[in-house]
Amino acid sequence: MLEKPHREAIEKLWKRKLDQDERGLPQSARHRNLEPDSAEFICALVSGCRFQRLMEVGGSSGISTIALAEAARRVNGRLISLEIEPVRQTEAKETISSLNLEPWVEFVLGDAGDLIPRYVDLDFVLIDCEKADYIRFFDMLRLSPEAIVVADNIISHDLKDYSAHVRARRDVESITLPIGKGLEVTHLQKIVG
Repeated sequence: MLEKPHREAIEKLWKRKLDQDERGLPQSARHRNLEPDSAEFICALVSGCRFQRLMEVGGSSGISTIALAEAARRVNGRLISLEIEPVRQTEAKETISSLNLEPWVEFVLGDAGDLIPRYVDLDFVLIDCEKADYIRFFDMLRLSPEAIVVADNIISHDLKDYSAHVRARRDVESITLPIGKGLEVTHLQKIVG
């Protein structure tokens, strides 16, 4: 479970996101964050599995970054936070700094399509970016044995193509959980025989 300062920071970011949605700001002007319940889930999952090499593809202004940075702190791991939008990443950096979590986060600004191939043996990846990129980015990941990939917005954006794609692999188990806007949790497995 996240601690009170983390929950308060997440709640502040979430309220602003809801306000932006309510005011009908253009998509480019809105912060697109993971829901608070989903943040709690991924923090517990990563901490419980003791994953150390973490990545988020699309950090926005920092809700998922808070959850994953706290999980990384608990297990002495490291989060690589990929974001293409500099203003959002700057805010995420400020929030992480205010929570004293910066030793566990590497912020990388740029296009995930260019950045993902640089990283290997990832234990956990959160995909929460442009929905059209989910399959492409999943296929680019270089994961450790028994890694977990979580993709957000599976139910809200009806991402059946993504779910079908990951489930077609022989070496995974995958399930859609009705947490937040829907999380596809995909677990790589060693193939025996």
